[in-house]
Amino acid sequence: MTALTTKRSKKDGQHIVPRTYLKYWRIADDKNFVYGIDFSNKYKTGVQTFGLNDKVFKERKYYNHHSFENPYIIEDVLGEEIEPAYDKIMSEVNSESNLSQSIREKIMQWLYISKMRSPYMRDNTERIANFLYKTTERYKDKNLSPEKEQAIEQHAKRIAKETQLNTFAHEGQLKNLLTLFIETLNAKHWRILKSIPQFQFWTNDNPGFSPNTVERFAKESPYHQVMELNVSSIIFYPLSPKYCLEITPFTQGTPLNICALTMEIKYEQASPGLIEFINKGVLHTCNKVLVSNNKEILEHCIKRQ
Repeated sequence: MTALTTKRSKKDGQHIVPRTYLKYWRIADDKNFVYGIDFSNKYKTGVQTFGLNDKVFKERKYYNHHSFENPYIIEDVLGEEIEPAYDKIMSEVNSESNLSQSIREKIMQWLYISKMRSPYMRDNTERIANFLYKTTERYKDKNLSPEKEQAIEQHAKRIAKETQLNTFAHEGQLKNLLTLFIETLNAKHWRILKSIPQFQFWTNDNPGFSPNTVERFAKESPYHQVMELNVSSIIFYPLSPKYCLEITPFTQGTPLNICALTMEIKYEQASPGLIEFINKGVLHTCNKVLVSNNKEILEHCIKRQ
């Protein structure tokens, strides 16, 4: 990513889910709204209508940090260099052509950025840091004062934000993680699943997940909130209500020269059962917000959960 140190963005309300992504779930082409459920809102528990710039998709100064020469550097780079690429991705996907290599590379970068910017990644790091710091302090002193506990929570929050921002801002960490991401995704089989008009794909504020492939754990925890980067992992990433990217291991006997950048990527109709499985994964792996372009289907399916 290119450093933009000469210009300051005035946008303090920063998207945690890109508007360029959300707009593909608009309720109509001429409406900048989506349907969604905000599970963090205990007063409004049903399906609501959210604008693409609604505060539910934003957080104040989410990407800012005092250590940056330009505190808005990450927000600026995302808005000017990363997010506009999604329209180019979807232009080729919507044509249902065999994706060009440049678009495949853009998809890999998009998946990395999409997952690393997710509020789930920050919140999960904060939970882990909180647990470790409090456990350590309680080992030293069983009577942890409210003041000490509050100080630990604030420290864990700072550490979580810095850890997440380093996945974008720290050159070495960005290079290593992005390389791991690309190498893993490139070593797997890709296909694009198509929904049916009556039952389309949902998304959320933490797009992209892996089903739990370990049978003894899958019953109680069927979905991972992250995209697993291992040999046997499967990844689903909803691209739009009509399309979902499926990434799976290559079958045994696939020639070694075949990879995601060179293979033919096919578009295949997903069965209603597979669509339901993916949408359940989207539901179970959201951070706070579930998104759809169809209110009735969303309401009906939520009642069944």
